[in-house]
Parts: sequence; structure tokens; C-alpha cells
Amino acid sequence: MTEDAWLGLAIQVPLVGIFVSFSLVLVDKFLKSMDLRDSSWRDFLDRQQQANQTAMANMATRFSDEIHVLGKEVAELRNKITK
Repeated sequence: MTEDAWLGLAIQVPLVGIFVSFSLVLVDKFLKSMDLRDSSWRDFLDRQQQANQTAMANMATRFSDEIHVLGKEVAELRNKITK
């Protein structure tokens, strides 16, 4: 190899190293931000699921109460009709 080739190689190797390290730092920051978003998103989905479960349980209770009341009313109407 000539002296010019060695000089070019000596300049290119550190530049490639700087570029690679810069790229790795950017990827690391991106992955950390994605982890924060993922955990925030999971927290939101957990809260949403809990709210949906609570709403469904409340609806089930209300429907059960309504069915119970309607059953009593039907029984009362049957008693009135048979008398």
C-alpha cells in the first residue's frame, strides 16, 4: 500500500467509528423512548380494561335487579289475572 492509501485509511477508520457510535447512541435513545411509550400504553390499556370490567359488572348488577323487579311484577300480574 502506498502512503496515500494508508493516510486515507487512517482518516476513514475514525470517521466510521464516530458514525457507528453516533448511530448506536441514537438507537439507544430511540429504544428507551419506545420503552417509556410502551409502558405508558400498557398502563392506559390496563386502566381502560379495569374501567370496562367495572362498567360491565355495574350493568350486570342493574340488569339483574331489573329482571328481579320484572319477575315480581309478572308474578303480581299473574296473581291478578288468576283471581
